[in-house]
Amino acid sequence: VMYLSSFLPQGVWGGAWGVTFGDLCALKGTSVVMNCSYDYPSGYSVTNVGWSRPHYAAASGKWRLFFLSRLPTPPVHFEYVGDYNGNCNLKIHDVQRTDEGNYYFSFVTTLDRYTSTTPARLSVKGNDKLTAIVRPSTVAEGDDVSLTCVLGCPARTAVVWFRDGQRVLKPVFQARREDAGRYYCAVLGQETVRSASVVLNVQYGPTYISVSLEPQHAVEGSRVNLTCSAVANPAADNYTWWHKRTDSASSSPGPMLWAGSGRVLTLPAVEASHAGLYVCRARNSVGEMSSAEMLLTMKHEYPKCTRGDKNLICLFSLPPQPAVFGSGLGVRGSSSPATGDQLDAVYANVGTSQWSPPLATAAQDAASRSQRSARHEHEVDVVYTRECSKARDFLVRSLLCSLSSSPPRMKPRSPTQR
Repeated sequence: VMYLSSFLPQGVWGGAWGVTFGDLCALKGTSVVMNCSYDYPSGYSVTNVGWSRPHYAAASGKWRLFFLSRLPTPPVHFEYVGDYNGNCNLKIHDVQRTDEGNYYFSFVTTLDRYTSTTPARLSVKGNDKLTAIVRPSTVAEGDDVSLTCVLGCPARTAVVWFRDGQRVLKPVFQARREDAGRYYCAVLGQETVRSASVVLNVQYGPTYISVSLEPQHAVEGSRVNLTCSAVANPAADNYTWWHKRTDSASSSPGPMLWAGSGRVLTLPAVEASHAGLYVCRARNSVGEMSSAEMLLTMKHEYPKCTRGDKNLICLFSLPPQPAVFGSGLGVRGSSSPATGDQLDAVYANVGTSQWSPPLATAAQDAASRSQRSARHEHEVDVVYTRECSKARDFLVRSLLCSLSSSPPRMKPRSPTQR
């Protein structure tokens, strides 16, 4: 209610008639109190009080003072928060541009009435006059940051700070990476009146450095990529790779050597010399840091063997005619029984070793002839190489071959390996 009246006891003031107030500046959307006091002679009692503003009267074509209660404003937009004993404060809710201007206070006593001769001036500033300042706006982690809120009005106004919608308790602090974000200030108790946001950028050196390997299992001769990842602000712009060879036969690893640069280290065709420990070092304008060691191991891939007939055919000539040896072959010279490795093997360079017939007495020769029949079993030394297998690469073994021929029986040689 803008115009209030009441009968109160006699005033206690003993001075002259007068009203005291000052000019006021307010931000659009805020609620403010226009401070005011009035004086009147003793022996008078205040019966009515009221605030008024100049308003153009279309009927008379002149400016006249109209009480606020008669102006077309929202309910409770103007609120008298004074009394009838010298306090004439006026509160204005949700200040708008239309509220800007001059205000007059008047009061009525039992014997006379009085209206202020000079007005109180209200200035209204837009929200763009509320400015948030973050110093510095770009800072290294650990440095000091200060927040300053500048208001378009000179009057001291309590403000609060927010970062990404969350309340900031201290306007001065040491920057951490989680402090980065958008900051704005607002009028305390009227947080809808706020400044535009400003960004705080917190920079820090590379951290959480990791190395990934693609593919996970490196095969000799294949292409391998090692990728370095780092968390940093600004992003790491320099990557270097270091390699330390490891030798299982030696207890002391080799030195760490430069292996390349760039976020991705590519090994087009890995070989045994590429195995070992790899370290990535990332750097930006703030600092640098190295990753943990990544071990690169090699998986050897052997030639594929085609499973086929397990029979071995040996071809060689013995006078007086060539002999062909076929099924029923057995392999000698191996301490282990035949396994899948032997069945999956391919043999090449098959041939016989040189031999010399043993010296025989006449009795021995006669005994030998009596034991021969149309078909005889003989043992010869057959030399071959095992072209591929899962376990061993090159072998020389003795084969037991069945043959029919007329030469004397040959003594088998002891199996050998190379």
